[in-house]
Amino acid sequence: MKIRLGVTIAILIIYFLTCNVSPITTFAVQNDEINLETAIQTALRENPILKVIREKVKVAQVQLNSIALLSNPELESEFIGGSHAEQIFELTKTFELGGQRRHRKQIAKINLEKVNLELTDESRKLIKSVKLAFYQLILVQEKLKLAKEIIKHNQQMLDMARIQFDAGDISVTQVGLANIQLQSALREAATLESDLQLIQLDLNGLMGTPLDATPTATGGLPKKAPTNLKLGTLKTHALAHRADLKSLRLNVNQTENTHRLAKAANIPDLSIGGIAERSFGSTGFGVKFSIPLPLFDWNRAEINAAKAQKQVDAVEITNSERQIVREVTAAFLSVNAAEKNLKFYDSNLLKLLNENLTLTRSAYELGEAELLEVILMQNEYVKTRFAYFDALAAYHKAFIELESAIGTSIELVQ
Repeated sequence: MKIRLGVTIAILIIYFLTCNVSPITTFAVQNDEINLETAIQTALRENPILKVIREKVKVAQVQLNSIALLSNPELESEFIGGSHAEQIFELTKTFELGGQRRHRKQIAKINLEKVNLELTDESRKLIKSVKLAFYQLILVQEKLKLAKEIIKHNQQMLDMARIQFDAGDISVTQVGLANIQLQSALREAATLESDLQLIQLDLNGLMGTPLDATPTATGGLPKKAPTNLKLGTLKTHALAHRADLKSLRLNVNQTENTHRLAKAANIPDLSIGGIAERSFGSTGFGVKFSIPLPLFDWNRAEINAAKAQKQVDAVEITNSERQIVREVTAAFLSVNAAEKNLKFYDSNLLKLLNENLTLTRSAYELGEAELLEVILMQNEYVKTRFAYFDALAAYHKAFIELESAIGTSIELVQ
């Protein structure tokens, strides 16, 4: 009994000492704390793809502003020498008929609007990617934190098992089992550490920050957001707000203006000019009118191409609407499924597991429970906690997919 009491006292001393000892493994130091809103704003400001599209917006604006009101006049001069020398000056200005400039300007306006919509749509996709990467980073951080706690407890169990083995209370097999559990926890932590670095690299790429930065996501995985969403409302909202669909609908207007421009270009341009001629010491003035005769080229190729493009635009809009409805429906079903799955991990279950694990560890430290009991309970606890983290992350992923599918924040859905 004295030996058993001495072993118990030694185990308790080890337990209290190791509670304040850091795990054996070393983890990367992460000082760059960042929340979700900061990550999104940084990405919208620094992402290379968005920077390229912003430059395209500037180009489209310049193209619109560069459509001149009138074309430049043409000046021709002709000199004929000899005994009957003469010199002719001709100033000609061509006028476009059929409203060609108006159609070109309207096409340029639509193109500018389409580029802005492209910027909006790429921003939508970027926000989705940043949110997914951010929550994935939080998920790995939480798992890594739990893995480090398990390493500490497994180290304690191994030290206790060695003392019990020296006292003759347990076999060498149980010591080996405790060591296996510690090594397994160390491998899990090493894997999570590698995952952490890859996710940080992904997030840095999205935000446009240095790739060797080590951001730490703050805020944790938020709890399930209250949702009272109706699929029909979400579909209607998506069809009204998705920027990529708006861009396709603008194609109809652009094609219509292209068609009108092609028909207007079939109307010959009118050239009006003034002529000044000097010969034999006299000077004469005149007016010149010129207009091409559309006898062979009626610009049929461009007109027919524009007509065919109208059919293409209609089909693309129909396909896009169908695809958007499919995306919204799939995301809506995923959110519902994730919500149901999350209900299995209520706070009472997690609290009960934690209490049972604590009681089992205490019983083991007092010699009232076997090592295998602690291992089984701890494995169940870790498995359930990891599953809860995965379920919560899956819910937020589905929610992010739904927001991206409708094109706006859920709060804007009427």
